[in-house]
Amino acid sequence: MDSQLPTSDGSIVEATIADLTAALTSQRTTAVDLVTSYLLRIATYDTRNTALNSIPLLNPNVFTEAAASDARRAAGQPLAPLEGIPFTVKDSYKVRGMTVASGSEAFQHLIASEDAFTVKTLRDAGAILIGKTNMCPMAFGGMLRGVYGRAESPYNAQYLAAAFASGSSNGSGVSTGASFAAFGMGEETVSSGRSPASNNALVAYTPSRGLISIRGNWPLYPTCDVVVPHTRCMDDMLTILDILTMEDENTIGDFWRDQPFVETRNKWLRRPSSFADIKDAHFLSGKKIAVPAMYIGQSSHETGVYTSDAVIDLWSQAKADFEACGATVEVVQDLPVMRLYQDPSSSNAEELPEYLRLPEDWNSSERGTLIAHAWDDFLQINGDPSLSKLAAADWTKFFPQMSPDDPQLRFSEVANAVHWSKLASYVENNVKCVASGSSKIYDVPHLSRAVTALENMRKRLFEDWMSIEKFDFVVFPAAGDVGYAEADIDVDLARHTWRDGVKYSNGNRCLRHLGIPSITVPMGMLRDKGMPMGLTILGKAYDDVDILKAGYAFEQRRQGRVAPPRTPTLPTDVLCGERLDLAAPPPMLEMTDCHATAVSKLELVIAIEGRVGIPEQISRTGVRPAVEVYIDGIKNPESGLKLSPINGSNMFNFRGEWAVPAPPEQDERNKVVGRIARDGTMIIVRARNGSGGRPAGVLRLLDSRDTGS
Repeated sequence: MDSQLPTSDGSIVEATIADLTAALTSQRTTAVDLVTSYLLRIATYDTRNTALNSIPLLNPNVFTEAAASDARRAAGQPLAPLEGIPFTVKDSYKVRGMTVASGSEAFQHLIASEDAFTVKTLRDAGAILIGKTNMCPMAFGGMLRGVYGRAESPYNAQYLAAAFASGSSNGSGVSTGASFAAFGMGEETVSSGRSPASNNALVAYTPSRGLISIRGNWPLYPTCDVVVPHTRCMDDMLTILDILTMEDENTIGDFWRDQPFVETRNKWLRRPSSFADIKDAHFLSGKKIAVPAMYIGQSSHETGVYTSDAVIDLWSQAKADFEACGATVEVVQDLPVMRLYQDPSSSNAEELPEYLRLPEDWNSSERGTLIAHAWDDFLQINGDPSLSKLAAADWTKFFPQMSPDDPQLRFSEVANAVHWSKLASYVENNVKCVASGSSKIYDVPHLSRAVTALENMRKRLFEDWMSIEKFDFVVFPAAGDVGYAEADIDVDLARHTWRDGVKYSNGNRCLRHLGIPSITVPMGMLRDKGMPMGLTILGKAYDDVDILKAGYAFEQRRQGRVAPPRTPTLPTDVLCGERLDLAAPPPMLEMTDCHATAVSKLELVIAIEGRVGIPEQISRTGVRPAVEVYIDGIKNPESGLKLSPINGSNMFNFRGEWAVPAPPEQDERNKVVGRIARDGTMIIVRARNGSGGRPAGVLRLLDSRDTGS
């Protein structure tokens, strides 16, 4: 019988969307309470203690959104599919009114004019945005620190939260893995969605081109970029795909859906009315599966791909699971698409004819003129008056300037370098025209030939090969090993971390460049490192439904997810066991003052003032408001809070003052340019009419740089 993975113990930790929805529907919790619990986890583990730094930017309106969801539920309005479910998005996604830096110092003050398409569809479906997750500068450089630093592993501090060279969705992976939200929205250009999923025991879906709109996301390589959702289980992935795959009629700013050279829109094969309908634990029975020998340590020749013994052990278990599901697993010595993509010079004209070859020097064009036009388009469409074109940006702040001998760059590929200093010059004569649908990006020389070649390579070298060999899927460990956390400062650790099989997820740049879809699911824990490792399943383009089915069936058999040990359950994670009274309105809650005074380098005094009002029909019963104050995840003594009635009204003034530890001083390696939650003090005030009523909440973040003395 199919089972739902994982099951929650009555807390938000490891809770599925179905668990949270059931708790909301049964009135055991409210959206405001859910948000409070997630913020308290973030305050405890992300900004303090383990200081994972996965969500540097919190949504200042999160409680307003949560209260609106509770109001809809209390009013008996039709509920949206994700009503009250908290989520996060990568910093590359536009969120109206918030900054959209894409991890870069050059854009840390850029304000998004609208929600990205996926953000809007999720919000329209009732989901509540907790905040924006960490990433490297402009999604280039994986685990290299950006304007907000980087996220750290919730499993083992000695290892990276994602692959060093391609793990830019590290914040999404960490925050979802550590149960800081129900799910997260990442993005991928090489392996930056799959890699954080593998290192955080998550499910990651990388779709075929055009199946999920990427409009409103910062691009890196437009020919490669895709939206990648992160969830803790396949059930949640299938739930959110009903929302994320809605048709976006506007294509401007979404390269693959907008380009005129090949058709990519509405190409789903056998799409169900609901993705929940595709669950079938027996789907793998009778399927023929290929596993490339180079990814499991069985290649008959030197490939340069590193695979650790611990990964090989996990693969052996996964292979047995596939076979127990009724699948046939065949080791293949040659994966033509990888061999010919990575080294086209080794092929002959018959093996790689001209129509499968990219234009000469295309690699340089993709890292120069194509990026420049895509970024300029993004800024034009966004329309922030302070920065509406690329030529107005400071190129020296696009990406950190460092010596080639720095461990973070020493082993990188020179051919992969972006033309940082030249980007603005490529578009300096652009006029504002992209909003009308006439982007200059399509004038990039040889773009039509390149796009067509990329599509043809996938069809000929991968899909035709699968058909000839009668393979249903290609599977392999997501990576050969995990990288070291100190690879940014230790050359010896960097040398291993930059090995093929470790620096990217397996498949390297080929999968995204050619548009090969995949699902990555947890395979288990590495016995020698205490880190997760995923398994990736590939299929033919637009056969995404069957790929998702395969992921679900493997997950049901394997059950490979293990919750991270560095972020255990907190008392505030547990959902209320009693039915709450949601019929009465919540109190009016307003914080009129909130400031910090430095007593010393190690201590602050936090002072707050505000008002709370009880609805008249409740005030007649003599009920007083119940007000709770949390500072950096810790509930402060009620003795420090004074509640005073305001004569002639149903209002109360509240005032409180508490001594708390100052934000920890960061060393040079971990200091950041941007203002982030980790470097400030998080204050949460929650109020109810009595003990069981509908709550209201307020969030304030005090930046350490604004502290008085």
